[in-house]
Amino acid sequence: MPLLHGGQLFLSGLQLALSPELRRYIIVPATIGVLAFSFTLILVVIPLAGETSAWLQENLPDWLGWLQTMLLIAVYITLGLAGFWLSSLIVTLVAAPFLGQLAEATWALSHATNQAAPANLLTTVGSSIGRELQKLRYHIPRLLGLFILSFVPGLNLFMPLLWFGFSAWLMAAQFADYASENQQQSFRFTLQQLAGARARALGFGVCVSFTLAIPFLNFLVIPAAVVGGTLLWQSINEDNPS
Repeated sequence: MPLLHGGQLFLSGLQLALSPELRRYIIVPATIGVLAFSFTLILVVIPLAGETSAWLQENLPDWLGWLQTMLLIAVYITLGLAGFWLSSLIVTLVAAPFLGQLAEATWALSHATNQAAPANLLTTVGSSIGRELQKLRYHIPRLLGLFILSFVPGLNLFMPLLWFGFSAWLMAAQFADYASENQQQSFRFTLQQLAGARARALGFGVCVSFTLAIPFLNFLVIPAAVVGGTLLWQSINEDNPS
């Protein structure tokens, strides 16, 4: 099944990312992830959680204490997930050149060839960050559209499923694109190729989305997803040889 194949590619990426050949490429992105989450937690999540807790205590009557507890739990979970999402976004933007190198090393390793070493970071910083901004221009309007649809009566009942499905698609586009960029392909071409293997891409994206939501594991998930995304891109290339 293509859906299961996509999930298997992510698991293979996780295993390969920890191999001696690639381990040195994941150190910097993982470190950036730890720092990004720490700053997000200290500067965003904790202050917002404290302000929300204070507001609930001031505005809810005592007899609704049970509701306050439930709301606080929901707030903490939501802010925690938002914090992990924000830190992941920061990592993919700041660590883009390192992630591109990881994808290039993965491609060379998976092809068992004696390719040249990954390109110098200084020569790829500008293009890598520009590519991430291009992805954001694709992601953000569609996420805003889903957010607006969440308020439409009736349709909002199906929004959790739509949110999760689109999140899986974004994860596939995000992490398969590093290998595509290394091959000098456009982001539009990445989307076209993934659309031709949509079930496989969604299977991969579902696994990434699930694991990115696990606290403290997402620092390793991002490099592993880059490796898995490269394997996904390789499998699509094998189906559609140029």
